[in-house]
Amino acid sequence: MTFKILSIDGGGIRGLISVRIIQEIEQQIQKLKGQSLHEYFDLISGTSTGALTTAALAIGMNTNEIINIYKHETQEIFPYQSRLCPERLPLIAKYGISAPKFSNQGLINVIKRYLIKNKVPIKIKDVVKPNILIVAYNMSTEEPTFFVNKDSQDSLWYSDIPLWEICVSSASAPTYFPPYELKNKGESYAYVDGGVAANNPTLAAVSHAIKLGYKLEEISVISIGTGKNTKTYKFEEIVDWGLTEWAIPLFSVILNAQARIGNLYSQQILGFCNASTYLRLQFNLNRISKSFDDARPENILQLIEAAEYFLNHSKVNYTEIYDQPNYIFVKEAIAKFIAHN
Repeated sequence: MTFKILSIDGGGIRGLISVRIIQEIEQQIQKLKGQSLHEYFDLISGTSTGALTTAALAIGMNTNEIINIYKHETQEIFPYQSRLCPERLPLIAKYGISAPKFSNQGLINVIKRYLIKNKVPIKIKDVVKPNILIVAYNMSTEEPTFFVNKDSQDSLWYSDIPLWEICVSSASAPTYFPPYELKNKGESYAYVDGGVAANNPTLAAVSHAIKLGYKLEEISVISIGTGKNTKTYKFEEIVDWGLTEWAIPLFSVILNAQARIGNLYSQQILGFCNASTYLRLQFNLNRISKSFDDARPENILQLIEAAEYFLNHSKVNYTEIYDQPNYIFVKEAIAKFIAHN
């Protein structure tokens, strides 16, 4: 019996494209297996915006509901575009001139809206199926935390923490939001975005599956990206960059590098690119905004159009025998993966 993993990258508002891709996966699972996505996958893992999707799927929300959150509620999380706008003055007064771009109050409000039921916060231990894994980075100890809902010694420490707090911890992107203070059992830790450690959480998920007792050859993964930046930099462009020039692009560079390295290692470990075992669905950020935080209606529309184009016109390498590339359309690759697993 294959242990099936869905892995979801971080990437802010671009997570909308990921959810639309997952919606196609959900529809194919219903068509080919007669199951819900929640029933089909044994483990769902996510970082940052992927953590929010992971939590939503884990509590039984369908992809249409999650898409509607991106469409209608993300402007509360990302209420403006410019760091020079007057709305930032309270943040500057609180944190100084290098204040994060946004308060985390909108992020907290939106997440709590869905992860608190009848005024009772859902805790990570309350999720029975599927297994979940959420990545966040503990700045107090300078090491990642892999929040899981069961079968981990570490989970004894955080099992009573509300799921919404874990998601906020995972999504607290440096320069965009302040760190989140996670308090539990008399201890206090400063958490930031899980992308600092693993923006592509595939390897963390595979490692957890092995820890649960599954062999590598029993594991299959669909890994969903939030877009890769194809822009190249010439040496002359960046040779004289200092603190100011690196401050904004650095986080994006780190996330892009994390995702690509995670994909490379996953390809090498999981069946040498055999797409029946490991299917990576990632799109190029050629025609769409590379912004993590542009929640304006016109950009939301552009992201949806980009997702439709990727699903209907893009091809991926669905290799069934090592070193024999076979490029097929994304929808066909999804159907073949689900039929095989």
